[in-house]
Amino acid sequence: MAGSKLSTRPKEITFDGRMHIIWHDGAHTIYNYWDLRTACPCASCVDELTGEKVLDDNSVPKEIHPVKSAYIGNYALEILWSDDHNTGIYTFQKLRDEYPHSTAAI
Repeated sequence: MAGSKLSTRPKEITFDGRMHIIWHDGAHTIYNYWDLRTACPCASCVDELTGEKVLDDNSVPKEIHPVKSAYIGNYALEILWSDDHNTGIYTFQKLRDEYPHSTAAI
């Protein structure tokens, strides 16, 4: 489904101990907060030149959770985490195809 406009557009995003995205094509993906936070793509977490992860996963509290979130245009989600980290932009394409998640039937 990669590349399809509908497959990379969220219809609904909810938070209930995990982040749920229901996509316009009907798929439902589920993200654990800690997995998503430790996969942050920002320059503080990933070296901009090498692409190597510099975030120490052990520095992220296991009970991490989103405090608020906001859409970035029509292509991404920004999350303010409970550890005050908010510089990662999670693109919808990568949320659908790359970030650790599970899927559920609707």
